[in-house]
Amino acid sequence: MSDRYAIAIDIGTSGIRAQALDLGISEVISTAITLRHPLPGANVVDHLHFAITVGRETAHYLLIEAINDVIKNLNIDLRNVERTAVCGNPIQISLFHNVEIRDLAYWGEHALERLEITQPPRNATVTSSEEIGLEISKKAEIYIPPAIKHEIGADALAMLIKSGVLEKKGIYLVSDFGTNAEIGLVIDGEVYSCSAAAGPAIEGQMIEKGRLASPGTICDLELTDNGWKIRILDENLIARDGDVVDPSSGKVIQSGNINKKAIGITGTGVIAAYSLGLRTGLISLPKIKSKDHRIHLQEDIYLTEEDIENIGKALGAFRAAHLTLAEEADIFLDEIDSTYMAGASGFYVDPNKSLNVGQIPPSSKEIYQIGNTSLAMARDIVLNPALLDDLQKIADEMRGKHITLATSRTFEKIYSLELSVSQQGMPFWMYNDWLARYGFQKIPPKVSDPNIHRIFEKDIPELGKYGLKIVEIGSILTTGFERCINCLKCVENCPENALTIENGETKVRTDLCSGMACLRCELSCPEKVFKYRDFLAKKEQKE
Repeated sequence: MSDRYAIAIDIGTSGIRAQALDLGISEVISTAITLRHPLPGANVVDHLHFAITVGRETAHYLLIEAINDVIKNLNIDLRNVERTAVCGNPIQISLFHNVEIRDLAYWGEHALERLEITQPPRNATVTSSEEIGLEISKKAEIYIPPAIKHEIGADALAMLIKSGVLEKKGIYLVSDFGTNAEIGLVIDGEVYSCSAAAGPAIEGQMIEKGRLASPGTICDLELTDNGWKIRILDENLIARDGDVVDPSSGKVIQSGNINKKAIGITGTGVIAAYSLGLRTGLISLPKIKSKDHRIHLQEDIYLTEEDIENIGKALGAFRAAHLTLAEEADIFLDEIDSTYMAGASGFYVDPNKSLNVGQIPPSSKEIYQIGNTSLAMARDIVLNPALLDDLQKIADEMRGKHITLATSRTFEKIYSLELSVSQQGMPFWMYNDWLARYGFQKIPPKVSDPNIHRIFEKDIPELGKYGLKIVEIGSILTTGFERCINCLKCVENCPENALTIENGETKVRTDLCSGMACLRCELSCPEKVFKYRDFLAKKEQKE
């Protein structure tokens, strides 16, 4: 092993993934990940709102502090790191780079002019570790890939490039299955893109027993003659067979090969349960037809009707986005030649179940699962820095159209139908009738036997000789509120147990906090003195 290292970093909405590479042999040495994002909130909009309200500097500090914690666990001498590359969506990369973010929150040129906001170019950039605040060699260069536009980030560019669809003739659908699902419909190299706010349920968050993909989590379920077979991720993030259970009662019918109690269920596991529940009649939307209205998996791991509602909303965002893109591009969904599934959720989910629940178009004939393209792109850049210039050229020359779903009347109409399906049990024939009334295409029939191509064994193909390290993070924001009567109503009403009051100081653990979308702490204050925006970052010890 040489003494020359590089680090590749993927900043996702739900966590950070990093890999150390030996530049002498161009190989991965180690991998470290977090199971949460250091900023409060469950999605990228929450992170943006927090950064604008509390302050960009505070948000940058929390993110970099967490990244420094991660790279310290890569088992290398950080003083010998020569290069680092980072990939992610525009909000995460802007917070990493500590550049203007308000243009990502306000839509339209007139709004930007009125607020005197200058939009940064977000081109390919080489900066220094000292400027960013990374605790590695001061001589190390930091490579930041370009965004296609300010709405479409380096992560979307990564999935389009790594899938190879930009160079092909035909029609292709590429999706990064995260909380802020980036979706591209590519027609002979022209890109129609959107970002579907699927929400945290798609990665196991906002699910009562949910967890991000990590060792010990249920990632899939299979229907057998006796019950549902559980699939659990092992220490190397490879799915292994677990117990066969009766989902109505949780009774273990047959013990599995992996002798391990599950610690939770991932978003892909929830999707599997949703699919099997619909198929077997255990779920009749919006209800679960067991005695206690739960789906029981292993011991204390179960799904509630609220969980089913949350995943239904998330899946509805995917299907509504697919239809919206197809309508905008004037194509039919059954004309798509191949579908590509990127990201951890897109890798671990069973494509047949995704077909069944609308996460990918039911007419998908050729399906490719391509893993974490964002981390793969960062890895490619640190091994070949000249690639950064090539990426900028691709971004500059890319032809395409971005559809903002938040302002799309087409998406609004279709998503309202999705909510009627998941929350009110609207039958599918009625859904298609309403699509026809709106003048939209109907959902095509589901293919019976798609060709599924799983490119790698796991979403991060190489973990390195030192393997995977899961890093606990938890920064503390601290403030004091005048006229606080210490009634602790804010602490009692925090749904994530993220808040404490000690010696007159109010502290919030940022990775647990639900952020500006919650504010139960502020709303529950009887004296109305609790102001969330008053929090300022201080260097504190993790609890």
